[in-house]
Amino acid sequence: MGFLQKVEKFFINLTVIILILLLTVQILMRNETAYSKLKEMEFSIRNIIQEDAVMRVFGYRELAEEGYIVIELMQDYSLPQVWLVKNGQRVANFADGSVRINVRDGDLLVLDCSFCNEVLWFEITDLSASIKTWYTGQIYRIHGEEEKLGVVQFYDKL
Repeated sequence: MGFLQKVEKFFINLTVIILILLLTVQILMRNETAYSKLKEMEFSIRNIIQEDAVMRVFGYRELAEEGYIVIELMQDYSLPQVWLVKNGQRVANFADGSVRINVRDGDLLVLDCSFCNEVLWFEITDLSASIKTWYTGQIYRIHGEEEKLGVVQFYDKL
């Protein structure tokens, strides 16, 4: 077997391995629980690596845009057992009938209604103008499950 045939075989094997890895990542990203676990790992790694160290090594600081979202329970009662989950962690409940949280680009938001066996209606009543994922007045109907609201995305700055 000549040298060029060995190199050719190496690149073919490398291409097959890369394709398998890409397919695996795509399959994982479609699964909500796997996606939230990956987001949790990403945030843990970010906490371990301090921003100042990254800035010294790479010479820049990533400016993470921050915004807010307000979600209200459309029924006239409070539900402390219903949670808004951000990146796999419970951050606020609907004990007051309304939740306001700060969000960053890439945050995954989920409404956890698994402890409530009735139909619940939620409305996004206010949010930062720079958030493009949702709109004011958007309504969600949830019945005893977790509902993925989506990943926060901001409009690109000019």
